[in-house]
Amino acid sequence: MSRGAGPRGRRAVRPPSGGLLPWALSLPARLHMRWLVILVVTAAVMGAYGHVLLTAAPMPPGKAPAAGTAHGSRPTASPAPPTAPPTATRAPEVG
Repeated sequence: MSRGAGPRGRRAVRPPSGGLLPWALSLPARLHMRWLVILVVTAAVMGAYGHVLLTAAPMPPGKAPAAGTAHGSRPTASPAPPTAPPTATRAPEVG
């Protein structure tokens, strides 16, 4: 004689045994939605990266970043001022 589909025939949802975080992280796998979660997370990361690339200020073409200096700091040695070409001290040759 068959007992039928009673309460023992159903799959009961188990309470989270390892904690709420492991249970929540395993939810997409238990619902067979792994690829959907992967695609959503990948699209979100690519969107954030694209937003950063589109909204970043361009680097000025004539100003390359200086090596060894941090952002906002000044170099320790100042560059030498430009020197004028030497002037002639003797009379021109006549010949």
